[in-house]
Amino acid sequence: MESFNEKLVRVRTHALANELHFRFHTENDVLYTKYDPASLGIPNFIGPFRNKLSELDIALERIRKSADTTRAAAADHEFDVSYSGLHEYARSCLHHFDPAVRHAAENLDVVFGHYGNIGKESYRQELAASYNLMQDLRARKDDVIALNLEPWMQAHEQAAAALAAILDERTEETAQQTELRVGRTRRELDAVYQQITDRIDAMINLNGRDFVPGFAAEYNAHALEYKNKLAQHLGRIRAEKNTDASV
Repeated sequence: MESFNEKLVRVRTHALANELHFRFHTENDVLYTKYDPASLGIPNFIGPFRNKLSELDIALERIRKSADTTRAAAADHEFDVSYSGLHEYARSCLHHFDPAVRHAAENLDVVFGHYGNIGKESYRQELAASYNLMQDLRARKDDVIALNLEPWMQAHEQAAAALAAILDERTEETAQQTELRVGRTRRELDAVYQQITDRIDAMINLNGRDFVPGFAAEYNAHALEYKNKLAQHLGRIRAEKNTDASV
């Protein structure tokens, strides 16, 4: 019997570092769009959510511009090169001599087409798009295997991780410069996010977990990933405090 009491996984967004916080909400927006705000029952909330997300992007961009951009620019170049190589290799397989490989390439070309040239986006937006692209590619496991695409994907993910690490470090170093602006915008964005989550939970309670097929499962997997990242981050902080206390 279908359970009508399952809810969305909650993330303590206030405890996330700035970059993780922004990426979490950017990926939320991707999922809301994918499953249609009207179908999810949140059309009245999606506009305010996106407005606050845009405001946060601007506030964080001021932090980025106030810091040294050399390392980030170099990492972003590697990110762009790895993505171009991945995409161009997949497209080259459209002309492969093996019909099975061509068919797999055609399937993946549709996935790439959905995201366009992610290298044209801002740092945080391209990282969010990259993450979601990798998830969509891995959902087509047989096609990825047919093209032997996994090494290219891993190289791109390594470049994305390097860029994300630099942005996280740089943002934390300079966050105090715009602490009030970023903090206020974060709280306002989180408030709308909680309204959206409450609304979807209410829809689940009334109509069942799969009132929009697939959304709850995909969203919860996404939210659990960020809960785990937060737990790891807090664990490192506790370990550092314990080390300092024992010195």
